[in-house]
Amino acid sequence: MTKAEKFYDAVMRVPIVAFDLFFLAREASGIRAIVANHPYFGGDWPFLMTLAARTSVVIFLAVAVALHVSRYRPVSKYAAWEPKITALLGTLFTYLVLLTPRAPPAVFWDSLSTLLILLGSLLCILAVMDLGRSLSVMPEARKLVTNGLYRRIRHPLYLASEIATVGFFLQFRSWQTVPILVVHCYFQIRRMDWEEGILAKAFPEYVEYRRHTHRIVPGLY
Repeated sequence: MTKAEKFYDAVMRVPIVAFDLFFLAREASGIRAIVANHPYFGGDWPFLMTLAARTSVVIFLAVAVALHVSRYRPVSKYAAWEPKITALLGTLFTYLVLLTPRAPPAVFWDSLSTLLILLGSLLCILAVMDLGRSLSVMPEARKLVTNGLYRRIRHPLYLASEIATVGFFLQFRSWQTVPILVVHCYFQIRRMDWEEGILAKAFPEYVEYRRHTHRIVPGLY
């Protein structure tokens, strides 16, 4: 890899890491504020669930930063900008929900949100353990992984992130968030299309791997 390519790869990490860090700091500040306004919360189950839900968002964002910083450099990538823009929008568009008003605290929804975000974060970590440092924001080929969670589905990291994303949305539960979720899902599907295209180009064995696996849900899709 040339110096120019190394520089390009480093620069392309900046937007997603910057967005993650911005919202991580924003969420951490929000947690400090609600704790300062409610310093004694022993036995206050609704408040504890709200706090857990907010904390789980910070955990997920911290995991995202660590994964994007430590990834491998690509061995193959698209020259066109459309796949790159699609990937950035698929990754960053969902963060718009964090700019909308949160729904009032509710034990059931906050508990379910916490569960989904933590489950999604855990699955993200497991998927990246299989990937090593092959994580990519852009549709780029770094290393073909077909073991672990990737043995039956081609995009377990997408599945994990969508589980966590649903958890995010449950903390807001408003009409403003519906179009954000719909557009986000569209870009994620297009992102998978581009990613599978570059992997098939870089690794001839990917075509056979694709025939025996599902995209994100075994037996369904």
